[in-house]
Amino acid sequence: MLRALGRDWQLKLLSILLAGGLWFFVGTAERREIALAIPVEYLGLEGPVALDGPRPESVDVQVQAARWAAERVSPATVRLRVDLARLREGDNLVHLLPESVEAPSGVRVIRVAPAWVTVRVVKAATKTVPVVARLLGRPAPAYVLRRVVVQPATVEIKGPRTTIESRTTVDTLPVDVSGRREAVTRTVGLALPDSIYPVDRRTVEVTVDIRPEETMQEAPSTGTRR
Repeated sequence: MLRALGRDWQLKLLSILLAGGLWFFVGTAERREIALAIPVEYLGLEGPVALDGPRPESVDVQVQAARWAAERVSPATVRLRVDLARLREGDNLVHLLPESVEAPSGVRVIRVAPAWVTVRVVKAATKTVPVVARLLGRPAPAYVLRRVVVQPATVEIKGPRTTIESRTTVDTLPVDVSGRREAVTRTVGLALPDSIYPVDRRTVEVTVDIRPEETMQEAPSTGTRR
C-alpha cells in the first residue's frame, strides 16, 4: 500500500499545487462591488487648531472586494481620514482620493463621493466649564426632586476661540425622570454643537435624588435645566 501511495508522487504533488492555485485564482478573481457610507475622521484636533462650520461627517464610497474579503467590509473597517496638520487656517478645499481611505486587505476603493469638500480650520482655545444636567419630565405625583449631582462637575472643552470664550456652561443630554419614585443614576453624553468637542471626556454621571414630598427639607438643586 505504501508503495502504491509513493508511486508518481511528483504528479500528485503537482496536482495539489495546481488545485490550490486554481482555488486562489478563483477566490481573488471573483470580486464584488459594494457601496456604503463611511465615517470621516479628522486627525490633528489635539493641536492648536479646531474645525469651524459645517463639514462632512461621512462620505459614500464604492469598493471592490475579493470574495473572501467581502464580509469584512463595513463602516467599522473602512474609514476616511483627513489630516488637519496639512491644512492652512481658513477655508480649505480638500480632495478626497480613494487612496485616502483605509480598507482591509483584499478591498480596493474605486470611488469617493463627494470627491471635494470644504473644511474650515481656525485657531482653537480650551476652557473648563460647569456641567448642567438637563432633566426631562417630572417625578410621580407626591414626589419631588431633592438634588442633582453631576460627576465630574466640570469638563474641559475645545473649539474656535471666539465660540469658546462666550461659552459658560455645557448641558448634558436629557435624563428622563418621568414618573420616578426613587433616585436615578445615568451616564449621559454632553450636548455640544459641531464646532465644540470635549477634551478629556465625552460622558458624565448624573444622579437625581427623588424623595416623597412630605420628607423634603430643602429646595431642589438649581444646577439643573428643564
